[in-house]
Amino acid sequence: MKKTTKTEAETQKMAETLAKEVLSVEGQPGACVVALVGDLGAGKTVFVRGFAKALGVKEKITSPTFVILKSYKLQAISYKLLVHIDAYRLDNPEEMEILGWSEAIKDPKNIILIEWAEKIEKILPKPYFLVNFSHNGAIRGEHSRTIDIKLIK
Repeated sequence: MKKTTKTEAETQKMAETLAKEVLSVEGQPGACVVALVGDLGAGKTVFVRGFAKALGVKEKITSPTFVILKSYKLQAISYKLLVHIDAYRLDNPEEMEILGWSEAIKDPKNIILIEWAEKIEKILPKPYFLVNFSHNGAIRGEHSRTIDIKLIK
């Protein structure tokens, strides 16, 4: 699925579509992982906000740049925890173990969204959703971005 969005609302709507697709997948052996890749300001955190909202998260979603990981409890769906990770400040993928990575990816009740996922690509469990953001710049006050979503097997 590939689409160009011009507003935060359009980006969040695309995230909502992916969230609904994730909810329809059952019988997965481990966590559902969504890897977000793109330049600074390309829309990754905006996408996470839309995704979380579609799952019923009421808390304000901000990028966990300094704390690296934030978790949100999910109600009344087959998943119980939304884990939001920002890997920007990590020097190597092995640092994810400090955050409980091995346990988190084993739990089929977890949905894990990772900003700057390219920094830990070699430890991403397959299958996972890859969401690639290309920032197209601002034109007449609109911030256009192309979002390409693929399932990596």
